[in-house]
Amino acid sequence: MSTRGLWVFVGALIFIGAGAFAERPVLLLMGEVMVGVLAISFLLCVVAALALDRRFVSIVCADAEDDKLRHISTAVRGEEKQLHIVIRNDAWIPLYGLQLKPYASEFLAFEDIPEHFHIPSGVRSALTIAVRAKRSGRWCLHGFDIYAADPLGLLITRDYLPCTHAMEVYPRSVQALGVGFKDTGTLARRHGTQRSRQRGGGSNVRELREYHPGDPLRNIAWKATARAGKLISRDYERDVDFSVYLLLDISTSMRGGQWQGQKLEHGIELVTEVAEKLCRARDRVGLMTFDEKLYGHIAPGASMLHLGHMLRHLVGVGAIVDPDFCEWSDTELVTRLADYLMIQERLDFRRTEPVDPDTGVNRDLLERWVRGTLPGDMARYDSGALRDGVVVNPPSALRQFAQLRGLAIPYRIEARLGLKERGLQESIEKVVTSTRSSQLIVVVTDLCGITSIDLLTRAIRLAKLKGHTLHFLVPFTPAYHDEVNGDEASKATERYHIARELFAIPEREERLRIAGNLRELNVRVDFLKPGQTAMQFLGL
Repeated sequence: MSTRGLWVFVGALIFIGAGAFAERPVLLLMGEVMVGVLAISFLLCVVAALALDRRFVSIVCADAEDDKLRHISTAVRGEEKQLHIVIRNDAWIPLYGLQLKPYASEFLAFEDIPEHFHIPSGVRSALTIAVRAKRSGRWCLHGFDIYAADPLGLLITRDYLPCTHAMEVYPRSVQALGVGFKDTGTLARRHGTQRSRQRGGGSNVRELREYHPGDPLRNIAWKATARAGKLISRDYERDVDFSVYLLLDISTSMRGGQWQGQKLEHGIELVTEVAEKLCRARDRVGLMTFDEKLYGHIAPGASMLHLGHMLRHLVGVGAIVDPDFCEWSDTELVTRLADYLMIQERLDFRRTEPVDPDTGVNRDLLERWVRGTLPGDMARYDSGALRDGVVVNPPSALRQFAQLRGLAIPYRIEARLGLKERGLQESIEKVVTSTRSSQLIVVVTDLCGITSIDLLTRAIRLAKLKGHTLHFLVPFTPAYHDEVNGDEASKATERYHIARELFAIPEREERLRIAGNLRELNVRVDFLKPGQTAMQFLGL
């Protein structure tokens, strides 16, 4: 019952009570009329509730120009993005007083949506809603809680309608790029003159080799390609053969900070900054992401297309579903998927036999349904952000479905001590074995969870023996827990400052110990704070 309906109900009680006490038929009649109005409003509201429950009303995200369905759109962190929402009323009655409240990832913040609009029967209504992303990554809008009222606005009914739409949010540093983003998630050049230093160019052909993704198309040797039956690329002599490998730590500790994921977000900004500068200068740059093992690997390239591959991979590290990296077991995932499909698709996999005793779900039926639905979801929601550069085993059908639909599977909550160095060792050794020329290896990691330097020592010595140079950029954890504005500082108590200082002292000592071991191996280590850029330390 709305506020207006509550006043009508109270008024009816007052008139009926006063009429009965004073024996005034007129007052009784007025009270009965108000009760009758409420009864009619109730019937109309029930009909609207049935229309919503039977999903004669649908909501989709469409293109503003031609009303084509859009399943994926791109945005930049912190910038406002406009989504074009179309509501279709196929019910036999008009809908009044509609209100929409989005249900989406916690990292999507929606502006206020216009309320109290009316959609006649058989009519489509469109509106534009604004959304801002708090973090880079792949986040999803799942649907809307929708409220409808009777024509007088006395009673309100509520239901949920699905509207699955994925948003691929790129780091804020892409605003400085000379490229723009299309809604298909690809990079497109902006028109205009761009100046850059051509460090890697040359005119003498050094060799012919197999084409690697990211190589400039102008370097393809078409005659050799025709003879070999596969793409062959010319490798030119370079005036300065400059190549960089970027290694990004995506572990649990990197996903902390003053706000969730702050250190990882800073790391993504650093990697994007360096990759853009090198690709613009036609210098080769590669990317690896790691935790306890290598997660992603994009071989070095030197084009803006190659930069797009790296950016999409960085967007995808927010949507990891591999069981070695994530918190939920397969049993927990089945339970959550059953809850999700109950709401999103109105499918109840708990009411059919046989039921799995661990989950209370007909697991076989659920898996068959997911496998049957997966090809359609792949066509609608799959993109390079989920596939580019990922080297781990392909996810199971259930995990792939959850990834496509944006069902957030928590990343591993606790870091296992002594295992992160294995992933870092594997990444450094992969650089050594996959490249012949010397590389500048830039490692962005907070060094948290590294207990033994022995594994790293062997990998670093091997890399330096092969002529590679290593540079560690280390986000210093306590610096990412400082107050960010005066309001928060005024709320902080003396106890908070003492606790933070007690946390910072051992953190500083542990990080300095590991940094000292690395520096003994002639490796440069620089500690970072929020807001600092990679160029302040790399000198590229």
